[in-house]
Amino acid sequence: MPTTHLLARAVIRDAGHVLLVRADGQSHTFLPGGHVEDGEGLAACLRRELQEELGVTTSIGRYRGAVEHQWWRDGDRQYELNHCFAVEAPALTAETAPVAREDYLTFSWVPVDQAALAEVDLHPLPLRRLLVNDESTANPWWASTLSPASSTEE
Repeated sequence: MPTTHLLARAVIRDAGHVLLVRADGQSHTFLPGGHVEDGEGLAACLRRELQEELGVTTSIGRYRGAVEHQWWRDGDRQYELNHCFAVEAPALTAETAPVAREDYLTFSWVPVDQAALAEVDLHPLPLRRLLVNDESTANPWWASTLSPASSTEE
């Protein structure tokens, strides 16, 4: 039986960079944020996660879109739905490496371009394209890694 993960993710930008995070033991990076708890809304989840992970106060902005993704872990199918929001965090700037409050996380600022996002192995893969093109569209985006028709591989 597949495990489903409902996630709220932050798109925090500064000076042409986006804030990404890597968990110990993982080869890929991902957007900050995390799992929605029972009875919790997406914006509340994102505020809580960013406070827990970075100790910062944030302003949750507009909804940027969603990316669904699946993978296998120990023979079990994993399915996640990432809801992404533009987030303002005045205490975080690209000039300073953010310090994680949780020992297993490492945060870094990465230039918002295809090559840099590929180099840090940003997942899910559609985010690489969506983040680069994000400023050119006001409409929420959608992508999926579930089928070839979703244009997930680059």
